[in-house]
Amino acid sequence: MVKNYGGNRAKKQGRKFVNKDPTTHNTRLSKQPDEIYAAVIKEYGNGMACIKCVDGVERILVIRKKFKGRSKRDNLIKTGTWILAGLRSWEVLKADAKEKCDLLEVYDSEDIEFLKQSVDHDWNCIKNIGRIETADEI
Repeated sequence: MVKNYGGNRAKKQGRKFVNKDPTTHNTRLSKQPDEIYAAVIKEYGNGMACIKCVDGVERILVIRKKFKGRSKRDNLIKTGTWILAGLRSWEVLKADAKEKCDLLEVYDSEDIEFLKQSVDHDWNCIKNIGRIETADEI
């Protein structure tokens, strides 16, 4: 039999996974000393990325299952994305290894503006990560 290639392709996403009623979104702030703000520098793949934290240290980010698969749509992680990472203070490191941390929250552009206004940190070390400068700004 001949394959049916026609038809409407608009309903590819299952309806039971769509959020029907909009909810209010609260920005999650750092509550513990082991939670730190950072920006993604590189994506390694395999659920890992390289981040630069507010304290100027580069760490390896482990992307948890909560932010993969079906939930990836709202939590897209790419170069320049601001995140909240949880440090692994209990982990023992080798001398030449980078620290690992876990992904706790992904911030969108509205959350970033809220963070800049409400949280007292030096944002200069992560502000221009992933940003492309135009000829007017140089």
